[in-house]
Amino acid sequence: MRDLTNRQLRLRRRPAGLPSPEDFELTEEPAPVPGAGQVLVRTLLLSIDPAMRGWVAEGPNYVQAVPVGGVMRSFGLAEVVQSRNTRFRKHDIIFGLPGWQEWAVLDEQDILRHVDAAAVPLSAWLGVLGINGLTAYVGMVDIGRPKRGETVLVSSAAGSVGSTAGQIARIRGARVVGLTSTEQKRDLCLRVFGFDDCINYRDVPDLGRAIEEACPEGVDVYFDSVGGQMLDAALDNMNVAGRIPVCGTISEPADLHATGPRVGRRLLVKRLTMQGFLATDHAARMDEIARTLATWIEDGHLRYLEEITSGLEAAPTMLRRVLDGQNEGKSIVRVAEFEPA
Repeated sequence: MRDLTNRQLRLRRRPAGLPSPEDFELTEEPAPVPGAGQVLVRTLLLSIDPAMRGWVAEGPNYVQAVPVGGVMRSFGLAEVVQSRNTRFRKHDIIFGLPGWQEWAVLDEQDILRHVDAAAVPLSAWLGVLGINGLTAYVGMVDIGRPKRGETVLVSSAAGSVGSTAGQIARIRGARVVGLTSTEQKRDLCLRVFGFDDCINYRDVPDLGRAIEEACPEGVDVYFDSVGGQMLDAALDNMNVAGRIPVCGTISEPADLHATGPRVGRRLLVKRLTMQGFLATDHAARMDEIARTLATWIEDGHLRYLEEITSGLEAAPTMLRRVLDGQNEGKSIVRVAEFEPA
């Protein structure tokens, strides 16, 4: 494989604010060679996720920051080309962490699962049947625990995680209200994803009052991927014994020095449960949860949208679109076409 060129996108500098294409640089080097226990993979599809903002920032996080000069970290789907690991064979499709590059050598711990390329469109394993679906399911079912007749409020409601979480709540019999940033996304939540109501938070002068009007009986579950002022507004409308699964804090700085109202008094008085979680902590359940989600898709109870752009060099622009809230559904970069053996 030494005659193959590996194009890579590396972190050129720490971003000042949101990552931009100028923070990355495209480099080339020979394709790597796997060592004992490793596999060489050809990257097919890359997942573009809000969490990447924290991965390139300096400061405490649940994973080490991508080093300046390092290949950008990314979940993705890849095809095994050469294997020196007994668990993986040539032409296997895997879901793991190939990063922003065309070829990657992966250790076993970098691979989360095998993927059935024939079962559903391959891209679905990155979104609704992948980390995003896992996040939505764990947050809503395990932590949110919505009951029939309760009211569920979902942030980033038109995104891959939020739209799935809201539909899961609806499947469980809850009334679902979304929070999103444009009228077009609001329409998607109502028309495509079946939400009962949706608030364009950029179009209301007082978000707390808008939530109160859309949720006249209060909020029992708030699915939070934003934090900040949106969380403050939701907390003001929570019912006693409400639950708040937290899967992201995209509106807050990665250095943990956010400012704003203290939540302690509201947590105490309303006896709220607020729990942060990482989908990767539940990776062992991915296949089980994917089967449940796939059944809902087949039954027509769960719908999903994707944005797919071709070319490795498109990844930084796609990331900025996601962080600016311009995407609709799951954002994916196609690096190479999959040709079944």
